[in-house]
Amino acid sequence: MTPPNWRQNLLREGSGFWKNGYWYDLHVERRMPLVMPMLEEMLAALPPLDEHTAVCDLACGTGNAALSAVSAYPLARITLLDEDPNLLALAHAKLNELRIDAETLQATVRADGEPLPGGPYDVVIASLALHAIVGHEAEGAEAEGRYELLLQGIRESLTPGGHLIVGDHVGTLGLFRQMKTMERAGFVDVDCAWRQDDFFVCGGRVPV
Repeated sequence: MTPPNWRQNLLREGSGFWKNGYWYDLHVERRMPLVMPMLEEMLAALPPLDEHTAVCDLACGTGNAALSAVSAYPLARITLLDEDPNLLALAHAKLNELRIDAETLQATVRADGEPLPGGPYDVVIASLALHAIVGHEAEGAEAEGRYELLLQGIRESLTPGGHLIVGDHVGTLGLFRQMKTMERAGFVDVDCAWRQDDFFVCGGRVPV
């Protein structure tokens, strides 16, 4: 098998081998320096997590958001959810290093209004996940409709009073419109915790 051409790294900003979890972790801080501050702000935005708190890292990738959460709250019950078995294995191995036995669920989440598998959850964290699930090709009203369906499915996966904390970058849909879509999907106390350039952290809560 021919190895991938290293020059793919050099073509333009943003190119590379992002689907390879090891490559991703090696390059993400250098290629997207605001990702690490975003994860810190996501952690700061979380409510306290204890042994009774079921947390889902939605489209977890290499598990950096889950790792941040359990490093601060090691008693929380974590579910890693992603469609890629290789990324799930890498994320699970990271948490195992902290002796956290996370549950892994391999599933494709779509913007169709269906609840997330494995629920209900008390907290859903979504790091660089929502725009990827909605799809980069969606624009305008179509993107807004997909976001609303995705957020409705997340809301249905949360317990009364449960929280959604989102860390992402503006692309498919602007932050203000995302927050308004969260409200239409049934979330309350929707607010922005942090924003720098195109990156942000926002959240909302399911009514009790």
